[in-house]
Amino acid sequence: MTEYDEVKKILIKHDALNKDAEDTVEVGTVLYDELYEHFRSDMPYEIHIGKEGEPDIWIADRLEELGLLKQE
Repeated sequence: MTEYDEVKKILIKHDALNKDAEDTVEVGTVLYDELYEHFRSDMPYEIHIGKEGEPDIWIADRLEELGLLKQE
């Protein structure tokens, strides 16, 4: 299974496929926690600890790269 397929499965599970980043990457939700766990190993350490960026923004950017967010 590709990363695209794995992440798409998470989004479908939470009825969040092709939604806005604001609706998808909301810190403190079960969906955010699952996405965070999925991407944690790919996330740069400085972002993971919040020193050079925010994990939720990094995740939203990654979802956009995968084409899994609502296109404007």
